[in-house]
Amino acid sequence: MLATLPQIGPLQSASTFLQWFDIGGVCLQVRGNSSSDVYVGPELQPFRRQPLPHGTEIDLDLEVTWVDEIISRDKETNFESGATWRLFNHGAEFEFEFTSPVFRYGPYKRLRVEHGFRHAEIILSRAAREHCGRIAPFEYPANELLITNYLASYGLGVEVHGCGVIDRETGGHLFLGHSGAGKSTTAKLWESLRKPEILSDDRIILRLHDGELWMYGTPWHGEAAFASPARAKLKWIHILRHGRENKFTPVARSRAVGEIFARSFPPFHSPSGVGRTLDFINRALEIAPCYEFEFLPDGSSIAAVLESCSS
Repeated sequence: MLATLPQIGPLQSASTFLQWFDIGGVCLQVRGNSSSDVYVGPELQPFRRQPLPHGTEIDLDLEVTWVDEIISRDKETNFESGATWRLFNHGAEFEFEFTSPVFRYGPYKRLRVEHGFRHAEIILSRAAREHCGRIAPFEYPANELLITNYLASYGLGVEVHGCGVIDRETGGHLFLGHSGAGKSTTAKLWESLRKPEILSDDRIILRLHDGELWMYGTPWHGEAAFASPARAKLKWIHILRHGRENKFTPVARSRAVGEIFARSFPPFHSPSGVGRTLDFINRALEIAPCYEFEFLPDGSSIAAVLESCSS
């Protein structure tokens, strides 16, 4: 069963423009005072829920505000991504600071979020907008950080590095792998030979519901650019390996936890979040066993998976 979460409290300010999204079974509300405040770009369009069905509970509320300029924090960083963002632990809040090589004069965006990851504020720089043009406040990686931290905060799920497909005859199949393991190749093979629903060729969200393991598509695709808001139930998990033949090898539970964790996106800044992620993976493996799948990058690998479904 999914955990019962507290209802979101009263909104902090009135907002004219609203958009709602469902990513990985998490309902997000983005609100602002203009259409540009809630502009999300093309990657999130398939995940919009307009209008929001009556009675839908909002899991995460995000408000968009503007300031003239964002000054970088002059204090110790709690976590450095090594790319476009860094994290500060600021009292009862986390602050994510975003930079871009396009805007060299400091951060262009700041994400303030309470430790419970239920309420958040995106602060955008007018100076950056004047220099760079339109800014999508809820673009990657801010949207991914909110979703993955929310899931970890309540032990509700985990984002994994994987390709997920829904075959019309055999249902959901998940193939985990590091970069270069063959996720996009696998997605293209299934697309050409089976025409399935491909949830993503790079990042999948896993969640438990009523004693079953489910996978959800995400907007954060790989080089094959597959992204779908659909979901599917899983019976097993495959870890991709390039091989000389198509071969399935059961992975012991203790090892499988490490293999899946190594291909996941936990909140490394949060020891409790990492612990909940490991606990979730353990619970998922009680339902869906893990197999190492050595595969050939051709149609025979798909035939091998389909055959395994009937055995």
